Amino acid sequence: MNEFITVIEGLTELFQELIQIEQTKLEAAKKNRITHVEDCMNKEQAAILKLRGLERKRELCQEKMGFEGCTFQEILSKTTGSEHDMLKSMFNTLTDHVRLFQDINDSARTMIEVNLHMINKAINNSQNGTTPDNKLWGGQI
Repeated sequence: MNEFITVIEGLTELFQELIQIEQTKLEAAKKNRITHVEDCMNKEQAAILKLRGLERKRELCQEKMGFEGCTFQEILSKTTGSEHDMLKSMFNTLTDHVRLFQDINDSARTMIEVNLHMINKAINNSQNGTTPDNKLWGGQI
């Protein structure tokens, strides 16, 4: 069980890191700082590799504990006492971190899509001989 707890703590820490990366990416996207967005995406790729490793460890730990293929809720239903309380708290924290990461990730993705749309619009305007609307870019073009 200690190894499983360590893995859950590792997942929680990783999602805390991912939340920071996503927040930085969102701010960079808002400010049209493409190189910062790219840096964040590189950090995300490294974190995803780490996530895959932790997920594999989690699966192995669950298998050793007899919880192979079980969800966190199913594991909680099979534990009691202080072990149950500790795992419930850990699972809730991890769930909160995952949700926050997903929310920020969705916002960053939307901001990047908006920026790409504005870039495409500016390209189309320049190809058609019209002038891009500086207000869309905050006067940055």
